Amino acid sequence: MSFIAMNRFKVRLGSETEFENVWKERQSRLNDMPGFKEFRLLKGPEGDGYRLYSSM
Repeated sequence: MSFIAMNRFKVRLGSETEFENVWKERQSRLNDMPGFKEFRLLKGPEGDGYRLYSSM
């Protein structure tokens, strides 16, 4: 059995680099979780004053 956890983030335009840097530098214990396979951050389209990101 497999599961995928997803989150969406609306990041204010002009703050994308800061958001991505915080994301890369964050502390995570996911690699220690039994069954954990991989983690992805996807950069999506621009909206009305924001850029959409998704993690899974």
